[in-house]
Amino acid sequence: MKKEKLLSTGETFGVILIGLLSLIMGGPAVLPLAILTGALVGLNVPAEKSGVPRAALIGLLAAGVVVALSWAHNNYVVLLPKQPAIPAWTNTLPVYLLSMALGVASAVYIAFFRANPNERTRKIALLGFLAVCAIVFPFYDQRYELLWASAVVASLIYMLQALGLNIVAGYAGLLDLGYVAFFAIGGYTAAFLMAPNDAWNGNLKWSFWIVIWVAAAAAAIFGLILGAPTLPLRGDYLAIVTLGFGEIIPVIFKNLESVVLYEPISRLFAMFRGDFNGGSCIVGCDKPLNITNGTQGLNPIEPPRLFAFISDGLKSLTGYDFIFKSDNYIPWYFLILTMLVLSAFFIGRMRQSRIGRAFVAMREDELAASAMGIPIVKTKLTAFMIGALFSGFAGAFYASYVSFISPDAFDFSVSVIVLCMVILGGTGSITGVILGGLIIKLVDLLLLDKVQGVVSGVLQATVFNNVKNEGVNLFLESILDMTQYKLMLFGLILVVMMLVRPQGLVPEAMTKTKGRQ
Repeated sequence: MKKEKLLSTGETFGVILIGLLSLIMGGPAVLPLAILTGALVGLNVPAEKSGVPRAALIGLLAAGVVVALSWAHNNYVVLLPKQPAIPAWTNTLPVYLLSMALGVASAVYIAFFRANPNERTRKIALLGFLAVCAIVFPFYDQRYELLWASAVVASLIYMLQALGLNIVAGYAGLLDLGYVAFFAIGGYTAAFLMAPNDAWNGNLKWSFWIVIWVAAAAAAIFGLILGAPTLPLRGDYLAIVTLGFGEIIPVIFKNLESVVLYEPISRLFAMFRGDFNGGSCIVGCDKPLNITNGTQGLNPIEPPRLFAFISDGLKSLTGYDFIFKSDNYIPWYFLILTMLVLSAFFIGRMRQSRIGRAFVAMREDELAASAMGIPIVKTKLTAFMIGALFSGFAGAFYASYVSFISPDAFDFSVSVIVLCMVILGGTGSITGVILGGLIIKLVDLLLLDKVQGVVSGVLQATVFNNVKNEGVNLFLESILDMTQYKLMLFGLILVVMMLVRPQGLVPEAMTKTKGRQ
């Protein structure tokens, strides 16, 4: 009789990966990493009662690996050159024991409810676990200096974009490589209305709660405008045209800093007379109109403002200020998290609706969908509009969050990163897109910097220690700087996913529909 392995290949790989993260991060990351490990173990064991003891055993093993390698970081890695200090309390036995207990508890909790035959109970239990983790995280981050909050907020912004692109590319099957254009339109719309700009609003600054809807509507309108020329196109041709739109929009914003418009008829007669500077000027006559401020961008952009009784009530409840400031991530985090949850709920309901089924039918076979009575033109334009709408939301939030907007923030790499999120997570899967977005941006904004810090410390203590020339040291450090290779890393992720798991980490579930289609 063949002996059953303690860990499957996937579980072994997961434990190794989480262990490496623990070795690199250490410090206060030990608690969230132990909880994450336990949750992954609970999701991986069989969804039956026999899976609960297995979850406890593997959860204990995995949490032990997290604790052991976190201890190694706290006692050895931290001694390397240029390593940030860790809080003393994180390198204590009670914290390590608590981490192991939380890891095992998370694994057992999820495995226990996954074994429940009632699907509604399973969903409520899992969502409750995620909600508790999401609510506790920012307070833990601020209280114990985890310093993940800014990276997580940026991840949530990109995840909101990825949900919109998932509608276009995942549901409707329209490959859009210029999706950053709608992100830019949403951001600049917010900047026009909430930053000092004589061309638009003078000193009048609109409320964020109104502007975010205006920005989303503007992005949706441009989704209609930019989507119309692509109607006859499919596949590679569609991708190339949308890529062109993604490159054009930032260039337009970059060059709208010196605008003068002439009335066309008198301008034409003046040109016939040889006077190329003549004609009737109607806008920016005495002084060229500066609409976007070019590469210098627009700032400061107003943050959201809560009513005093709301912010005071939240402060009395949590002990933290809920005033939107650059150094206070908690209100930003909860705002973008709320936007993401509501967006995911809306998109999930839309997927079950008539228009959602029309998107999928068009993706699977456009000719058959047309033969069944689905209006292809209307469906494509609707997909572009709804997808652009969510990117407009993300752009408006981003503009207010960073309080500055410029064309440099909307290059082609943004579209590539968002597309990577969709492909990695699973096209057509809301859960997959959110997971892919979280992985991609945390690797980009958090993990690569941590890895680079550890690698640099090891090199400083070994190889560079014998190199006396400062110039050579700087050259070698620049060559070995892993943050420079992030786009190559994302490209490798795409290649590997296409070869190993083309359906993504969380494939789209086949939805059963009842009634008339």
